[in-house]
Amino acid sequence: MKRRIVIAAVINLIGFSGFSQETNIYTFFMNVVNDHFKPPMIGFVNIAKGEHKGVQLGFINWNAGNFKGIQMGMVNTLGGELTGAQLAYINTAIQQTNGIQAGFINTAMQDKTGVQFGFINTVKKEVRGAQFGFINTALQSVYGAQIGFVNSAIHEFRGTQIGFVNLANRNKAGFQLGFINYADSLEKGIPIGFLSFVRRGGYMAIEVGFSDFFPVTIGFKTGVEKFYTTLYLAYNPSAESSGSRYASGFGFGSIIPIRKSFFFNPELQSFNTIEKKNNRQLTSFVPLFGLYLNRHFSITAGPSVTWSASYEENVLLKPVFNIIDFEINDDNRIFVGARAGIRYRF
Repeated sequence: MKRRIVIAAVINLIGFSGFSQETNIYTFFMNVVNDHFKPPMIGFVNIAKGEHKGVQLGFINWNAGNFKGIQMGMVNTLGGELTGAQLAYINTAIQQTNGIQAGFINTAMQDKTGVQFGFINTVKKEVRGAQFGFINTALQSVYGAQIGFVNSAIHEFRGTQIGFVNLANRNKAGFQLGFINYADSLEKGIPIGFLSFVRRGGYMAIEVGFSDFFPVTIGFKTGVEKFYTTLYLAYNPSAESSGSRYASGFGFGSIIPIRKSFFFNPELQSFNTIEKKNNRQLTSFVPLFGLYLNRHFSITAGPSVTWSASYEENVLLKPVFNIIDFEINDDNRIFVGARAGIRYRF
């Protein structure tokens, strides 16, 4: 008790006039202070019972009320609103957050305005700003950016998601860039990735086609009409070797309406034969034109310009038919041909 009285008396003598009439403990190991304590809190454990502003520097920082300033430590916790920054391994703000949370795990239990930097970033309500981390989650809406490995906006999304996996429930006007993108519904946004799935307002189709190199081609298309990707499997029964009969491929394209039932459909496609020894590759630009037969079925046809390349001599993949054959060298050739297909849209 004597030690507490002495410490409080010393601090008051220094000239701090903002202390509560209640006892404040300031030992530099454990500091426990009352509402509106003015000096910076520096210690192993810092506990502010009410509102506080300035600096809290310690291993554990806890503030029961609102806080304006910087918390720096191992574990930072705020029971009120944050205006400023939390810098620690674990940062938690129970009320609204305005500012920066930077740490391994950052959690905002109410709305977040500002930036979160961390491995796991979570906002229970609305995000207005940005989240940068391995896993970014907003349980309500996102108006800003999420950049990480896995990004999730559970309610509404307007902004940018960049990551390996991007999830948005209602993509109102957002941009997704990732390996896998998913949105339950989409209004004005656009997803770009290896595979993009939009349950309502998206584009998904199966195509059976015929090409100048492979008489049988099957493609799975997914994304949106403005930008979709395609996974291909192809077969040529008349190829000179069993290995070059089969190929797998990837492509992307866009559907541009011309009239109600007529559309322009440029695609860029790439195929590789499934062989152990030879590596034969086809890269094609295919400006297709399409016609909707009904709600689900459509047909497409158009010319193709294909660059056939090989890393082995005299093993270039040759087309079943072609219109123009332009030889660059023994390992590279350009062919002009044609392709057609029929699609079923889900």
